[in-house]
Amino acid sequence: MVALLFTVAVGPDRPRGEVPARVSLRGAAQAPALGRLCERFAVRPTWLLTWPVVHRPEGQYFGDAWDRGACEVGVCLEPWNTPPFEANEDRLVPHPPSAVPASAVQAKLETLTTSVEARFGQAPRCHKAAGGGLDGPALQALERRGYLADLSVLPLFDGRHEGGVDWRTAPAVPYFPDRQRPGRRGSSPVLEIPVTSGFDQSMPQSVARTLIKVPGLASGLIDRVARSVSAPVPRLVTLDPAVTDLGAMQRLAEAAIQRAAPCLHLTVRLEALTPGCSGTCPDAEAAGVTRDRIEGFLRFAVDSLRAEPMTVGAFVERHLAFDGAGKGPAPTG
Repeated sequence: MVALLFTVAVGPDRPRGEVPARVSLRGAAQAPALGRLCERFAVRPTWLLTWPVVHRPEGQYFGDAWDRGACEVGVCLEPWNTPPFEANEDRLVPHPPSAVPASAVQAKLETLTTSVEARFGQAPRCHKAAGGGLDGPALQALERRGYLADLSVLPLFDGRHEGGVDWRTAPAVPYFPDRQRPGRRGSSPVLEIPVTSGFDQSMPQSVARTLIKVPGLASGLIDRVARSVSAPVPRLVTLDPAVTDLGAMQRLAEAAIQRAAPCLHLTVRLEALTPGCSGTCPDAEAAGVTRDRIEGFLRFAVDSLRAEPMTVGAFVERHLAFDGAGKGPAPTG
């Protein structure tokens, strides 16, 4: 049975996608409503908290939900709002960890991790790098702090234009990454669980990777070929309801299951559910659309695909147990 993971990054508001000078957490107020929606489908979300959320009153909801077993709490490292800060550090530019010195990433991760432990009495086991910016030093910092899983990889996408990492050749299924180049398989003990992404129609992964390597090929050649046979045009999408419509997410999920993917990894930023708090949510209509997509996909995954809702930690335990039983790694398609 395929697992359903739902990760939600919770950070300060970023109107129009920009980092404001004053920290605001209006978006975090959507957590209880989203938590209730998840409970309807027996989904326990994995909340990925940033440093400001951990240190503000808004963070109490997540600790209470964690205590009663309604969720899991991990971290999302946003270097620009996580101390310690360098004297010349620009805190209004959202540099991902991969664009920050290794020593600074280590120090900031330590601060964020100990803050979660101090406030909630439990250690976070999973991590996401802002902007998908996970590099070798950041991965090694996770290893030293005992993290079990990372959630930063977005296969088939190239994030370098935003200061991130090129994940176009990264595995599309959970894997143990190379300690120097996390986009490759290797020997790190941290399990990488990529966000489910790909074309919204089934095709061999080798074909998909070829299409995204050549600029303009996916939008040009695919379009012409599809029109010539009166077929729908495949789109490169991800399981993020803030940017992908419900139909495309459903087709992507079905294609992933056809490839025998062991999990569906749905993700969203909580600010995307509050008007004016993110670049993807300019108004109430956009917020409503994102909420409807989340509800629609959870219903589809649980009722139609019979996916098993799991926290990230539970999925890692199952993956490791499967391997430890002498059966080799969990199925990865």
